[in-house]
Amino acid sequence: MFEEKLDLRLPGPVQVPKEIQRAMLRSFDHPMMDYRNPAFQDVLQETTEKSKTIFQTENLVIPLTSSGASALETAIINTVGPNDTIILCVVGYFGEYLQGITDHIGCKTVRIDAEWGNIVDPEDVRKALKENPEAKAVFATHCETSTSAINNIKEIAAVVKETDAIFLVDAVSSIVGTPLYMDEWGIDIVATGGQKALMLPPGLALITLSEKAWNTVNDHQCPSFYFDLKLYKKGLESGTGTPYTPNISLVCGLLEACNMIERSGGIEAEYKRHAALRDMTRAGVRALGLELLVDDSAASPTLTAVKLNNADEFRKMMREEFHIALGGGLGKVKNQILRLGHMGYTDAADMLKMFAAMELALLKSGYEVELGAGVSAAQRHWLENPYC
Repeated sequence: MFEEKLDLRLPGPVQVPKEIQRAMLRSFDHPMMDYRNPAFQDVLQETTEKSKTIFQTENLVIPLTSSGASALETAIINTVGPNDTIILCVVGYFGEYLQGITDHIGCKTVRIDAEWGNIVDPEDVRKALKENPEAKAVFATHCETSTSAINNIKEIAAVVKETDAIFLVDAVSSIVGTPLYMDEWGIDIVATGGQKALMLPPGLALITLSEKAWNTVNDHQCPSFYFDLKLYKKGLESGTGTPYTPNISLVCGLLEACNMIERSGGIEAEYKRHAALRDMTRAGVRALGLELLVDDSAASPTLTAVKLNNADEFRKMMREEFHIALGGGLGKVKNQILRLGHMGYTDAADMLKMFAAMELALLKSGYEVELGAGVSAAQRHWLENPYC
């Protein structure tokens, strides 16, 4: 009876709002399917223009028909090549992910590592740049999705800005959910995906570059045919669109996502809403007697990592008995944490339902839990901060 019932409390993908589903379905009507038709080009232009808000930039936003990982690789292969030096901030699984990309390219990678659950000290970035003045780029993950830690991108950007290096930011699970001011902070490249706080199904990536970054791109021979950003810039600025087939339905969905954000009070309201969801979630977790992986000072507004033995068995129970999907650990924290997603199309009631089910599942798993403790703590927090 409940085969298709499932609440996604994951760190992505997320629930897709009905408004976005309808916008995507409309793309199947004429003339949207003819993506070279002026009608779709108008939609594409409006979408890329409105998307600037989510990055807090005046720079061109480029949509890619692919996943967030492709935007990360695109950022790297368009700026550095074999034997170029790149400084890489690694604080979790997705920092290692970036190491994999640079290894494939053949870059000289200088790592700045922090323990999983911690974040990079901007002064370590300064030191690395001083010791490696030839470095062409610094790459950092904003929200490390594997741990739920938020790097101090503003301060790192200020350090990199003092040099000739460009600063690339992985914002896949942070965009819209936590403050990121590309132009104000001086970030050179921001890459993200649509399946997180932007509330889209997987399959659309976005990347945007500063003038400093474009200078690097123009001086670099990109080895990729499909992901050569110079071709995307030429097509979008000339009004002919992307050089290759765009994901029409997801472009239409992104436009609606931008409109929904606008109708809800704009990007600052989204930052405030996600922060309230974070604080509500952390209050509920603490009331259950569980340990959080990340300190409050570095806690992500889009997901929360919770330490739990045999976490995967617990997740299986939540999915099978309560139809709620929770995220699990990756890499060195596999089966050791839960990752509770609270981004995008998520409100306070979603989190209260999750806590009610978690309390029952914890009791069934042998934990001493007072029924209602997590729900009550989350409720009390909402009463003080009813922004979600």
